[in-house]
Amino acid sequence: MKFRPSFFLVFLAFALISFLPSCSILNQGKELKTFADCEFTVGTVKVVNIAGIDVSGFSKISDLSINDYAKLVQEAFSKEIDSRLEIEIIALNNHDKRAYISGVDWELYLKDNLYSKGVISKPVEVLPHQQSSFVVETNINLYQIIHSKSLMELLSIIIEKQDAVNLSDLDAVLRVKPWYQSGTTVKKYPGFVRIKL
Repeated sequence: MKFRPSFFLVFLAFALISFLPSCSILNQGKELKTFADCEFTVGTVKVVNIAGIDVSGFSKISDLSINDYAKLVQEAFSKEIDSRLEIEIIALNNHDKRAYISGVDWELYLKDNLYSKGVISKPVEVLPHQQSSFVVETNINLYQIIHSKSLMELLSIIIEKQDAVNLSDLDAVLRVKPWYQSGTTVKKYPGFVRIKL
């Protein structure tokens, strides 16, 4: 049988097509592990919404309307100040290889109890010996965080940034499970990365 170069080229092309996706998945697996091995710290923790009031653009307490303030007083008395919290997580890559993920599943624990959970479907890339960040957004009862402060002290911390929102009194821990997506396949890190807040 006479050997035909065209047949060999078709076979070679097919082999390359089959090999490249597996090579890509292998690289993504390594980048996923590198991300999990990053050093994680907490950046800014800020409240962007209190009791349905968007305070993200406020810089002083007087930016609140009378109706807004009356609503907050009512919420404070009920001890249920439903708020929206943004937690910035900083990932430092101390390795010589790139870290990359397609997103993370996260769980927020307060005093060892699962408080809330969610998914961030946004890629995060951390180049070697550099850092990057992602933000976890969650609803929380603000009264649990600053129950010992007056409403004015609370607003001063949140709106006028006179202090930092502190989650340490709640023994707050964020657990993240990074993952990557290749086509329709989603590969998740086998465990959780634990971040003390």
